[in-house]
Amino acid sequence: MLQRLVAATMLITLMYSCKNDNITTHYDNGNIYEQYQYRGDSLKHGTYKRYAEGGVLLEESYYVDGYLDGQRKLYTSSGILEIEETYADKLLNGPYKVYHENGKVKLEAVYQADVMAGTVKGYYPSGALKEEVTFANSVEQGPFVEYHENGAMMWKGTYRNGDNEFGLLEKYDKSGTLVRKMMCDSLAVCHTTWTIEKEES
Repeated sequence: MLQRLVAATMLITLMYSCKNDNITTHYDNGNIYEQYQYRGDSLKHGTYKRYAEGGVLLEESYYVDGYLDGQRKLYTSSGILEIEETYADKLLNGPYKVYHENGKVKLEAVYQADVMAGTVKGYYPSGALKEEVTFANSVEQGPFVEYHENGAMMWKGTYRNGDNEFGLLEKYDKSGTLVRKMMCDSLAVCHTTWTIEKEES
């Protein structure tokens, strides 16, 4: 009998510890500020939503054991999706996107353990590719290409230790024709080494 009682008590305790409670907090005007779930130990665990004072959804995400996990969406004060980011292992891990107000992607990148690395792509509001930049340790580091909105190459070069051109830098007109070559020193000061007689913008 005692063993059964102990087993039943352990089961009840386990059920309580796994139970998620729903919490809703409010602004002074009565509108909802946050809605989320938490475990018996008060750690956020489950769906999370945050609202502006006027009622517009600002954030929706998911928590596991008190840490963001999976996709997190952030919205502007007008309710327009602005940022999508991905969490895993308690850190930013995975796709990261920023959006223009018209809903088209503005920036596309990937995080690895809270660090932006690899090729980061930027886009015009029209959706056309604007630039491709190599990142390492969350800063520009390596080759980059910028494009005219019609798709033709505009600039081609290399960044070093951030947004600093280094080495050969090339400029192209809207038809994709090379119109200027420059050499950039360690201070990102660039000097023209070649140009066609009549350069188009």
